[in-house]
Amino acid sequence: MVDELTGLPSRKSFFQYLSKIPEDKFFTVCLFDIDDFKFLNFTHGYSTGDKILKATALQIKKVFNLYSSNFFVARIGTDQFGVVVLDEIPKIRIEELFNKYLKQLEFKKGNDFIRLTLSGGVSGGVGKGETIFSQAENALFSAKSSGKNMLAFYESFSAHNMEKFKEVRYKLVQAIKKKSVKPYFQPIVSLRTGKIYGYEVLSRIFVGNEILKGDYVFLVADSLALTPEIDKILFLNAIKFFGDYKLFFNLSMKYFFKELNAIFEIAKKYSLDLSNVIFEITESQKLMQEKIAISIFTLFKELKAGIAIDDFGAGYSNFMYLKKFSADVVKIDGAFIKNAKNNIKDLSVVKAIVEVAKVYNLKTLAEFIEDKETYLLMKEIGISLGQGWFIGKPFPEPKNVRINIK
Repeated sequence: MVDELTGLPSRKSFFQYLSKIPEDKFFTVCLFDIDDFKFLNFTHGYSTGDKILKATALQIKKVFNLYSSNFFVARIGTDQFGVVVLDEIPKIRIEELFNKYLKQLEFKKGNDFIRLTLSGGVSGGVGKGETIFSQAENALFSAKSSGKNMLAFYESFSAHNMEKFKEVRYKLVQAIKKKSVKPYFQPIVSLRTGKIYGYEVLSRIFVGNEILKGDYVFLVADSLALTPEIDKILFLNAIKFFGDYKLFFNLSMKYFFKELNAIFEIAKKYSLDLSNVIFEITESQKLMQEKIAISIFTLFKELKAGIAIDDFGAGYSNFMYLKKFSADVVKIDGAFIKNAKNNIKDLSVVKAIVEVAKVYNLKTLAEFIEDKETYLLMKEIGISLGQGWFIGKPFPEPKNVRINIK
C-alpha cells in the first residue's frame, strides 16, 4: 500500500512492516514531524504544501540512504514520517543526520524560499514493533513540548514519566467521552467604572470529582491532538452563559483552523450571535507573519467576533501588529503587570503599550492584578480593563463583581 501523494509506503504498510520484525532483533524507529505545517499550508496554499510534503519525503529517504542500507520509510500522518532502521545505527549518527540534513529544510518557490523545521523522536531496542514505536512517539512528544525543532531519544524518559503520561492520557480520553470539560469564568472589569466588562472562559477538565490541573496535562492533550475536542466541548458548555457581557476564549494556535471550523459549525447550528465573544490569539513570531495574521483577523470579523492579542509584550513583540491588524483588545503580558509597582522598566513598557493602543483606539487589558496597589496603578496609567485574583477568581458561572476603591 502506497501513499498517493509522496509515493512512500502508507501508515498501514508501516505497521505491517513493524509487526514482521522478529522480537529478538535490534531495530530503531525514528519519527519526524514538520513543525507548524498547518500554518505553512494556510500561508502558501495546499498545492505548495503537497509539494513540500513530497520534497520532505524525498529528503528523508535520501538522508537515511547515506547512513544505512537496510531501512524502511513511510508517511504515517498528515505531516509525519516514520523510519525503521534494521542496521545498528549509533545514536551519534542519528543526531548527525538530523542536525546536518533534517533539522531545517529550505525549498525554493519562484524567487522566494520556504523554510521549515522538523522535530524528531527516536527509540531503539529489541521487542515488539508497536512498543518501540510507542516509545519513539513519546520521545517525539518530548521534542515538541520542549520547544520543537529538536531531536529527542526515548532513553531520556523514566518509568515514572511513562506511567504518568499514560495515566494522564487515559483520564483525558475519559473526560472527553463524558464531555466533562466545564467552563469557569474569571471576571474582567472596567478600571474606569469598576463594573463587569466580561469574563475569560477557562477550562476545567473533570474525571469524576478530580480536576486535571497543571501545564503537563495540556502538553499531553496537545501532543495527542486532543486539544481541539477539549476546546469544542468547552465552547458548547459555555453557550448557555452567553449574555450582555463579553466572553473571552483562548484558541489553540497549533490546531487553530480545526477549532475555528468547529466554532463555525456550532455557531451555525445554534444560530449564535458571536458579537459578545472575543477570541484570544497568542502573539508569536510564527503566527503573526503578515499573510497569516491578515487572513485570520478577516475570518474573525466575518464571524462578527472580537479579537484580543494575548501576552502582548512577550516574545516577538512588534507595535506594527497594532497598525496592520484589526484587533479589539491588547492583553499585556502578566510578567510586566506583576512587577510594575516595583520595577520602573516594566512600568515603562506597560505605559508605552497603553499610549500606542490609545492612538489605535484599542482597549488594553492588564492580567495578574493581584493586589490593591497594582489595581490603582493600572487605573492611574490608563489601562482599560483588569483581570486577576484581586478582582475575582474563576467561578463555575459568571459572578457579578464591582470594584469600588479609590
